Amino acid sequence: MKRAKAEHNSENGFTLIEVIATIIVMGILAAFFIHFMGTALNDSWRSLELVAGEAKAEGLLEKIIADYVRKINTNPDDALSEIVDLESSYENDPDYGMPVSMQYIVFDTNGDEQADTAGENRNLKVTVESPGYHLTTILTESRTDDVNDPPVNS
Repeated sequence: MKRAKAEHNSENGFTLIEVIATIIVMGILAAFFIHFMGTALNDSWRSLELVAGEAKAEGLLEKIIADYVRKINTNPDDALSEIVDLESSYENDPDYGMPVSMQYIVFDTNGDEQADTAGENRNLKVTVESPGYHLTTILTESRTDDVNDPPVNS
């Protein structure tokens, strides 16, 4: 009878070894979880920086395009060169402060972009660099100062 009672008591709780093993496993899992969460929190600022940088770059590119539309409506023959002259002012703009690169380009018969070595200066590649992104547009001298060419909507 005593023996049955002793077996009965051991089934009601956890042994010391089971408790220690559980604490060790929980400690290992907690260490992995804390390490993972710490890494995730340390890198969370990067997403915000990328989104803010992309928004600034888009705003600057829109400003460059708006300036080009204004200039092509007033003087289509010199619009591209006037935009190139403003390159440093775009980079130093306190609202944006993004690197801007401008390069005259031409397209070969395959449609591949090449530097304009012939001096045609009819296509201007504008690139605005932001953290993680490079936004590019091509401005082209496709209008002439002719009465039949209506102004570009701004």
